[in-house]
Amino acid sequence: MKNSRRGTQLKLVLELTNSQLVLFKPSWYSRDEIMNGSVYSGKDRHNSEIVSFHLAAILNLRYTPIVAGRRISLRDSLKYADAELQQTMPVVNNLQCVYGVCHFCKSDEIVCDDQQNGTLEGAVLFTIPGKIIKYRSPWQRTYKEQLKAEWEKNDNYCALISKKLNFDVLLDLIDAAIFDFLIQNGDRHHYETRENRVLLLDNGKGFGNPFVDHIDILAPLYQCCYIRRTTWERLLIFSGGALSETLEELNKLDSLYPLLNKNHYVAIERRLLYIYSTVELCREKFGNKTLK
Repeated sequence: MKNSRRGTQLKLVLELTNSQLVLFKPSWYSRDEIMNGSVYSGKDRHNSEIVSFHLAAILNLRYTPIVAGRRISLRDSLKYADAELQQTMPVVNNLQCVYGVCHFCKSDEIVCDDQQNGTLEGAVLFTIPGKIIKYRSPWQRTYKEQLKAEWEKNDNYCALISKKLNFDVLLDLIDAAIFDFLIQNGDRHHYETRENRVLLLDNGKGFGNPFVDHIDILAPLYQCCYIRRTTWERLLIFSGGALSETLEELNKLDSLYPLLNKNHYVAIERRLLYIYSTVELCREKFGNKTLK
């Protein structure tokens, strides 16, 4: 077991049988915790990574890593940790803990084995094979409250971006925006491609607040007014509560079920209606040119 320096938050690299390497994102919050503040507030939610994998499967967006919930014992894993990681694994109140090394890792922000069962729950992410290329998102936020990005100020922003991007990549980014809106992940500052297809990686900032909908996550959709016909037809299949019902059935298969509380399922259905409305407004303006 070792520390992963990829990204800004604590992730552990575990080696399974047959030398299979996976990432482990630990649990920081209870299922009922609500993230207030900006859309990117808080640490990654491990349950968001798991639920996002299930949601992507339902929507036929097959470009997410395989993710499953698991529990590990930090105390039992200590002997397998490399020297660097062991330096960040203190014992607190007789519990084995870890804080790791990363951009936002701090020695006073730790996760520990649970006092009752002696394990730490988290999400195990299988790495996607092949060459992955990283790009800055055209809809990246400034992460400064008083400073707006160009896409937040320019109503014709998509016209500029569409001249620079391959059209299939643009459609992929619109698919990603729809996906991110459903889970409320407003932190996709970069995107990765494999074989020229956009991957849906790093979905841990979803499901922070079920009572808030950040509409601007949908900016690629309502600014460009394009959507893949297959994506639109897939969304229509899961109307009338079918999306949240199907998602919960898949969530039941995970060892960490329940993954979400009921408020989040209600929020998913509400956000789906926003997506329907946005597409219909685009179709009123541009007709079937919206569907690609």
